[in-house]
Amino acid sequence: MEPEKHVSRRWRERRRSKIILATLASIALLAVIIPPAVVVTLRKKNSMGPKSSVFVPLYVYPAAEAWAPLEKVISTHPEVNFTVVINPGSGPGPNALPDGNYTREVPKLAAHGNVRLLGYVATTYATRDASLVRRDIETYAAWPEKSSNPDLAVRGIFFDETPQQYSDKALAYLQNLTDFVKATPGLGPDNFVVHNPGVIPDSRYLPSADSTVVFEASYATFQERHGAKLFEAIPNSRRGQLCAVIHSVPDSVEGSKLRGLVKQVRRVADEVFITHLSTDYYASFGDRWSEFVSVMAL
Repeated sequence: MEPEKHVSRRWRERRRSKIILATLASIALLAVIIPPAVVVTLRKKNSMGPKSSVFVPLYVYPAAEAWAPLEKVISTHPEVNFTVVINPGSGPGPNALPDGNYTREVPKLAAHGNVRLLGYVATTYATRDASLVRRDIETYAAWPEKSSNPDLAVRGIFFDETPQQYSDKALAYLQNLTDFVKATPGLGPDNFVVHNPGVIPDSRYLPSADSTVVFEASYATFQERHGAKLFEAIPNSRRGQLCAVIHSVPDSVEGSKLRGLVKQVRRVADEVFITHLSTDYYASFGDRWSEFVSVMAL
């Protein structure tokens, strides 16, 4: 029996050695098959931090093909979410429905599952007559019924020119409008509310909106304020509540520099818009628009 045990032990050791050698050979083979560039790319993707939505102030008039650069990136990047603000006429316009170009193009955007459309409404820093603001909201909400087209619709409201300095009156004004949006049929399923003070507001305003634009300025201003550190001044906030809009980015900020900027901004903001345009930056798309969206997809 002893010799048999010895033979059995040697057989097990040889088998174990073969398994180890086969494993090492497999690892070596994978190292050859998987190019280093793929590994580097994966590391880059994983290093970009939390994803954010692309925020688009779409103040481009929808003439034929004018919205094509937006539609293209939306289709190319179904994994990226877009929050798109439309503004037919400093609001929904004077009529029950927008003009034919809007009624043609809005449904195309609304049909994409990764797009949330918002309607622009001005508040003039919480001084505009609230009844006029509510009328604008109701006009947007009635688009699907008035047009008999469920895709001619927005899913919330973008309130422009909201205040920075706190007052009880202004907070009550904004909260009442938010409550009105949340209770208005025709703006679903999101009934999403965005405030745009363009700067960091008193933090007591933040709960009255789903998202707040806390930065809307040039790249140079962003750098002067030490970049993302400026967001640290907002007490009791979280990135899901914040939006950042940066324009006039130098042409030299491309490739790895653009990735670095995007990473910095989306670390603290859940919605991000970055453009290299320095004029009419909401009325057209820059040469690096597609590159920006591609980076946001990482």
